[in-house]
Amino acid sequence: MPADTSDHDDEDRGAQMDTIERKLNQGSQHRRSILAAFANADESELNTSILRERADVPTGSANHHLVTMEEWGLIEDTEEREYPAGGGRPARIWRLTEFAEEFIETTDTALSPPPTTETAARVAAVENRLETVENQLDDQEKIKKALVLLASKSDAVSDENVAKMRDLLDVN
Repeated sequence: MPADTSDHDDEDRGAQMDTIERKLNQGSQHRRSILAAFANADESELNTSILRERADVPTGSANHHLVTMEEWGLIEDTEEREYPAGGGRPARIWRLTEFAEEFIETTDTALSPPPTTETAARVAAVENRLETVENQLDDQEKIKKALVLLASKSDAVSDENVAKMRDLLDVN
């Protein structure tokens, strides 16, 4: 009697999905955009030209991403060719594999990357810088008010000049 390998197959499939997710996280966002182009398409097969346009992938790198995704088992070349609307060489026609359809369905970040540590660090740095700038603006406002107050208490500065200073520094 053959051994039940369904649990083993599920583990392999899960490990394969984890590997693909890791590769997508380390690579170009264009590959996720290509997956999204398929996921959002009414058609199940798309040619290279349409994928490049819908995924906003540069012409020079589209083939590289498509071949890489084919090696990963996410898409497959149908072996059919289609002439693009604008003319030129026949475009390859691609479709998602069953594995890719399952990957998109079961992986929350398949079509958009998760927040990474690098992104979180950049956001924190921007927030810190914003807080610093806000504090500097508060300090500048206090300095302006102090200058106007000192000028108004000085015998050497006329009330007219204090009023001009208030207007110039936009201090009430």
